[in-house]
Amino acid sequence: MKIERISLENVAVSPHSGAHVATVLLHGDTASLSLRASAMPATMLGGLTENAIVTRALVQDALRQLRRMPEYRNAPQAIVVEDSAWPVAAEQA
Repeated sequence: MKIERISLENVAVSPHSGAHVATVLLHGDTASLSLRASAMPATMLGGLTENAIVTRALVQDALRQLRRMPEYRNAPQAIVVEDSAWPVAAEQA
């Protein structure tokens, strides 16, 4: 699967766990998926803003979930994320 665009919706902080949660939308060449992601991101990561750190952590959790799904785990082709697919918020410093 080739992921061409990633977006996040309903980003919030869980009042119970303190983790960031969001719906991550993965738009690919053959399908679109929405996954509920959560992350407890590190507070400091290479000079990135807090928003960028949270965005990256949530997307990485969604990609982890996707790679574990049987239809993608056993697929002959790997999951590829285009460089331009990442949300703008993940790149802000």
